[in-house]
Amino acid sequence: MAFDMDKVVGWLVNTMINRAKKAKFETWEPNKKLKILMIGYNGARNTGADVRVVSIVEQFYHILGKENIEIGIMTLDPENTNVYFKPPTKQIKFSSIFFKPLLEACNQYHIGVLSEGSTLKSKFANSLTLFFVEGAGILKEQGKPCIAYGSGAGNMDDFVYKMAQKYCTQTYFICREQASMDIVNKMGIKGEMGTDTAWTFPPANPEWAVKELKENAGWDGKKPIVGVAAINPFWWPVKPNLTKWITGYGLRHPVEHYQKWYFFSSSEERSKLFDNYLSGIARAVNKFAESHNAHVILFGMEALDLDAITRLQKMLKTKAQLYSSKFYDGYQIMALLRMLSMLVTSRYHARVLSMPAGIPSIAVSMDERLYNLLQESGHLDDYYLTVDDKALGEKLTVAMEKIWQNREKVSKEIIQTLPDYLKRMSDMGKTFRNFVKKNFPQFPLPPEPKDWMGYLPPLYPELSKIVKGPGKTN
Repeated sequence: MAFDMDKVVGWLVNTMINRAKKAKFETWEPNKKLKILMIGYNGARNTGADVRVVSIVEQFYHILGKENIEIGIMTLDPENTNVYFKPPTKQIKFSSIFFKPLLEACNQYHIGVLSEGSTLKSKFANSLTLFFVEGAGILKEQGKPCIAYGSGAGNMDDFVYKMAQKYCTQTYFICREQASMDIVNKMGIKGEMGTDTAWTFPPANPEWAVKELKENAGWDGKKPIVGVAAINPFWWPVKPNLTKWITGYGLRHPVEHYQKWYFFSSSEERSKLFDNYLSGIARAVNKFAESHNAHVILFGMEALDLDAITRLQKMLKTKAQLYSSKFYDGYQIMALLRMLSMLVTSRYHARVLSMPAGIPSIAVSMDERLYNLLQESGHLDDYYLTVDDKALGEKLTVAMEKIWQNREKVSKEIIQTLPDYLKRMSDMGKTFRNFVKKNFPQFPLPPEPKDWMGYLPPLYPELSKIVKGPGKTN
């Protein structure tokens, strides 16, 4: 008899939540450090997932005092996150079979933070959403506060929706876009508007980026650089499949195997859509590179993107160096993104990390995240495309030419949006400070910041200049 393995995951999540009250768990006591658990999708070399949590951690240390708190990070692989999280931040290893390790981690902490952007949605994997639901449910059962920080919500399968609605009722959601806020409100969950948290993440030294591009990418130091952040938009959602796991299907078809019992979606139709997506991007990039004597580099913002950018590389007429997060960390990738003259991206955080440098970018989008960013900068009509557009190559060609002709204007419009995002992130910091004050009234909060920038972690110089405005240095 066939059964839905996603529902088996849901059953296991329910089981762990039901055990939460009976488990031996810590509660905060005065004169002890407040232990904060980051429940996110870290350790898979997903640049966006990692850098946004780096920014959260730095913000929390800044507004609560590093001496007063202990932060733990759930990570799939500490070796992949060592570059981001140094002591006293602790790393807690878990795997995609997360049920018991998450319960054990929640037992040891006093407050939980759902720190992933794609928190409540079935788009990528029901198991990912159920991971966050389990964390929220355990904390609820143990009477511990939980907050979702810069989170998103989207369409969910019915049973996932009902579980989230049941177990997230005590979680306070700070959403990064209005559409997410609308879904959360409809579920009867309290929250407020915020933003993504990666805005304050700093780049590596620009001198490193110049050297890297010249020595390894063959850049002559003069040509405009076009970056492309490509993905496979058509192999989601990832689903558990016990039969494929037991029979060794993943060994015979490694591209379809995510890890353990999880497999990407696959079909002949999906393969055709993926081919159209890659070939459309390749045609447009080839034409632009030839017309404008441009240098091309390719970004894999998640380790999983390596297959997509390798395939795209073979379709390009010019040599294009691959910059995969499998081999380059977020600091390095951000520094390289800042070197671009233009970005074509299907990755939300490629756009986010390039924005402080005002890099003109075109979205080739699979969901609502890039839509919202381009809408807020006024670029939706001209520079937003979708991954399943049959005429992608032709439309992208037009968009690339248009953004090139208007690159200075577009750059200014992008930079003008940043102070508002940072103000929203500052408001999130204030909300979190008040959240801690409400739930732990005896916690020794540092003095309240004098202005809104005091709720942000220290900004790197270029970002600080954008916030303060031209000519202001103090």
